[in-house]
Amino acid sequence: MDYDVIIVGASIAGCTAATAYGRAGLRVALVERQRSPRAHKTLCGHFVLGGAHDVLRRMGFWQPMLEHGAAVTTGLGVWTGAGWIVPPPDSTVPPAVSLRRSKLDPLLRGIAGATPGVDLLVGHRVVGLVEEPSGAVAGVVTSGGGSERTVLRGRLVVGADGHRSTVARLARVAEDSAPNRRFLFWTYYEGATTNGPGDGQVWPLDPDVAVCIPSDDGLTQVGVFPAKDRLAEFTAERVAAFDRFVARLPDGPSLAGARRVSNLVGTTDYPCVRRDPAPRPGLALIGDAATASDPVPAVGCGWAFRSAAWLADATAEALAGGGSLQRALRSYRRAHRFIDRYDALGRREALAEPPTALQRAVRTAAVSDPEIARRLAMFGMRAADPSVLLNPGVVVRALVGLRARRPRGGPSRTPARRQAEPTGPAGPAQGLRPGPPRRTADEPGPRLTDRP
Repeated sequence: MDYDVIIVGASIAGCTAATAYGRAGLRVALVERQRSPRAHKTLCGHFVLGGAHDVLRRMGFWQPMLEHGAAVTTGLGVWTGAGWIVPPPDSTVPPAVSLRRSKLDPLLRGIAGATPGVDLLVGHRVVGLVEEPSGAVAGVVTSGGGSERTVLRGRLVVGADGHRSTVARLARVAEDSAPNRRFLFWTYYEGATTNGPGDGQVWPLDPDVAVCIPSDDGLTQVGVFPAKDRLAEFTAERVAAFDRFVARLPDGPSLAGARRVSNLVGTTDYPCVRRDPAPRPGLALIGDAATASDPVPAVGCGWAFRSAAWLADATAEALAGGGSLQRALRSYRRAHRFIDRYDALGRREALAEPPTALQRAVRTAAVSDPEIARRLAMFGMRAADPSVLLNPGVVVRALVGLRARRPRGGPSRTPARRQAEPTGPAGPAQGLRPGPPRRTADEPGPRLTDRP
């Protein structure tokens, strides 16, 4: 059976690409190994950063997500030892959105499957590739569970099948894996009360991270990302360790009277995996199949939506008109460099190393400087190139601001807790793990006044 595009994996990236290609008038096979229409990814924080807002609007996904109860976050508060960072309300930072995958995946699959030109093939597992003598990928071989095999041929094969991508393995695509020195767990509460500013909070601690994010159905998602030197504590008594961690967050959520409505979800190891997004003629990778980044900055879902849209934007015309697909795939690879630049930063932050002095200076300055706070939020929402924050002008502004705030005639004073450039939805970060404040002779006392 012949198609213009064969997409393997019917989750966020695959459904987005299939919908875009179908709307462009192309014939699309959307291959999904799961048979259940309710199948969904479970290990996903489902916080879609604001950088994906334009894609969600353009694809027509935003309003259906809201109709399914998605929670919108317009301003994250980021805790620091010097105070809270809150972007100004008129900062034009695009909103984030959160919808649990148990709702999101079936919603997107339904939209894709109803798009003219898209054949949703559930219960089909890819077991081989069709390869031309030239080395180009020209299709896939699927199995429905028995001995029978189905051959699907197409001009473009798209791997949207996650960080353990079968398509990438069968195509012998090189994999660049990097360590992650944190692990993660989260759960959902009904009736939780948040105490920090904004409609969600991030605590960049040192070297741990915690988040409190509104989710669908009025639930609150609370997640922790401890460094692996605390793994034994969580292995011994996972729930108790989680509760202790959250209880010690400064201005953390009030959970007295709240009801936990899920088990802890998480993993003790989540390596960072990166592959060439256009590794062979006739083959492209999107979402986690191309880049599975550190989950702390909550980038996964946004990268899935955006990489799928970028691929369709770059290749639909060539596929429809018989133009140069290789040239179109090179254009997609160039667009994907936006993700690559952020992933390089995320890999460094995943090492959970102490922050630099400049990182501490920028974060401290953002507490009282609205422009730096805005840039930090744009960076955290992946709504602009990393240079929006990582540039000499921001550093100079931060250092000048800190100097202006120093007391005259005395030594430089630093926050009671070590600072860093924020992480999680607020950007890469480090800080101190929650607990009693530590201070030296020249430090002031603590001020207890931050994801796809």
